[in-house]
Amino acid sequence: MARETGLTLEDALLRYEQHLARRPLSDNSRKAFLGDARIFSRYLCSGEQGGNLPVARITAGHIKGFLAEQARSRVAASPKSIERRLTSLKVFFRWLHETGQIAFDPADGIAYRPFVDPLPDHLSDAEVSAVVQAARALAQSGRLEMRPLTAILLVLDTGIKKGECLNLLASDVALDDPDGANIHVRYEKRRLQFKDRRLPIGDECVQVVRAHMERYECGPQDKLFDCTGRNLEYIFNRRIAPQAGVPALTFEMLRWTCAVRDFRSGRWSSEQLQARYGLSAVGWAEMLAKLERLTRPGESGEEK
Repeated sequence: MARETGLTLEDALLRYEQHLARRPLSDNSRKAFLGDARIFSRYLCSGEQGGNLPVARITAGHIKGFLAEQARSRVAASPKSIERRLTSLKVFFRWLHETGQIAFDPADGIAYRPFVDPLPDHLSDAEVSAVVQAARALAQSGRLEMRPLTAILLVLDTGIKKGECLNLLASDVALDDPDGANIHVRYEKRRLQFKDRRLPIGDECVQVVRAHMERYECGPQDKLFDCTGRNLEYIFNRRIAPQAGVPALTFEMLRWTCAVRDFRSGRWSSEQLQARYGLSAVGWAEMLAKLERLTRPGESGEEK
């Protein structure tokens, strides 16, 4: 039986904050648990009693109403965010119940809604051809703007991330390597050095990168791209996507396009693909699950 049925939500949150401070949790977990509980409190504050509502009077209906409101919100409409909110509330009310501050746990019987992560956007083979053609036309225009074409071909060939692409130095590009042209993706931090890798690039990419380095007079220690990712994606979407007939174009789309092609080709084992994309075991498991769905007949990854 609850000892303090008159305890208000506002006071309960103050005690909960003190409780979390004593728990062996990471700062991120502590902030997430407390932050979600406070968001729930703000939702209830729209009622007559607000933060003065006794926690013993909070019902499953209040929690379900909050989750429904979150599902309609543009800020927290992500299924993962809503699932995390519910987890945080379950932790909060379980603590209240276990410490005798409420007689019944209103969150205990609320089930998680099953959801499937949305699949990432990627390009079909026809769209890839159209994008490359549009980028090549821009590179051959009066201003000789080669940076978008170079970036597009590099990511389509290697699947590197935007940051990895933008951090490439001219010395990281080995166009005349006897074992085949490649790029070297480097990470300085020791904990991230498992992401270091050499990735082969094809003949078309080699020709474009060589012309790019000549066009921009790249010295060995110069960055291959002298602009920001935002600048490049602005050109992608203002100059290339409309000409190619695609609604949008991003580094992430190009990376996933490469990943889908690699996965479909069957050229690499699962371990080789994990290394190729510079992923941890958890990161690769998440990518693999999406690749399996993207390449399954009937899913959105089917050829367009």
